[in-house]
Amino acid sequence: MSSEREAAVQATLPEAGGNETSSAQPRRNAPLWLSVAALAVALLAFLLSVPRIGSLQSEATRRLQTIDDRLAELQSADQPMRAELRDLRDRLAVLERRGFDIAGLQAQVENLYRNLAEDSTDVLLAEVESSLVLAGQQLALGVGAQSALAAMQELDARLARQDDPGLQPLRASLLHDIERVKAYPAADVGSLALRLDALMQSIDGFPLLSSVASRRRDANAQPSGGLGALRDELEQLFRVRRVDAPDAMLLAPEQSYFLRENLRLLLLNARLSLLSRNEKLFRDDVGRTIDWLRTYYDGDDRAVAGAVAQLRQLSGTRIVLEPPTLAESLSAVRAARAARATRDATR
Repeated sequence: MSSEREAAVQATLPEAGGNETSSAQPRRNAPLWLSVAALAVALLAFLLSVPRIGSLQSEATRRLQTIDDRLAELQSADQPMRAELRDLRDRLAVLERRGFDIAGLQAQVENLYRNLAEDSTDVLLAEVESSLVLAGQQLALGVGAQSALAAMQELDARLARQDDPGLQPLRASLLHDIERVKAYPAADVGSLALRLDALMQSIDGFPLLSSVASRRRDANAQPSGGLGALRDELEQLFRVRRVDAPDAMLLAPEQSYFLRENLRLLLLNARLSLLSRNEKLFRDDVGRTIDWLRTYYDGDDRAVAGAVAQLRQLSGTRIVLEPPTLAESLSAVRAARAARATRDATR
């Protein structure tokens, strides 16, 4: 039995040795196959990625072209902006040069203003004197009292703004003259002229002595007969009154027209004398008008009596008053100018 087992063992030994040899051979070839497999996988992956790489290249090319186009557009749009920028720079340079010129001109103006400010008081005093002379002439002519007063008040305001203590005496004198001008009772020539115009328009309605009819009977009187009726008839035929100018009762109609026109001319002359402030001629013309109204017109008429009363009132109105003088202000301003001239001469 043991011999059989040994024989079996020996019989199997060669086989075992042969199997070990055959199994060792694939183990040595395994790395090669792995390399080949990896290479094949890599090749397969490369082949599979070739289309994707191509699409990526196409996309990259397209995007690069788009970028180039945008860049070209930006460059084309940049040209006007650069030109505008150059224009702005040129303008800025011009403005800077003008700014320098303006600064120099401003310095000259400031220097001139300082020079004028030093002499501003002298200039103001000269203007005050000339304005006072003009205002005095207006007052002397009897016209422009209100304008003269306004000019004097404006001069006082300018002197107050000057804020110079040396001008206080002049201001005091000017204020005194202003009060005198305010108290000046100037005649209201405008209203007087309007009253004369109204009288000229009402002349045609004044009844003449030559055309006056007998008075009407009293409406409430009782009818009378006999001698009373005869008396009433005689009163209508005869009217007794005093007439200083008998020819006034004998005026013909055409003479009445010329009388009214001459009376209107008298009132017109009185109006012109009023506006020219000729008081003597004004009184003469008004007096002659009153005489004509009393001579040729019915003095018992209410309109005629009212016109005569108005004319007498106008004749008593003073149209020329003694105007105030500005001697105090003129003396003060001339003294101030002389004092400043003396002070400047002693410097």
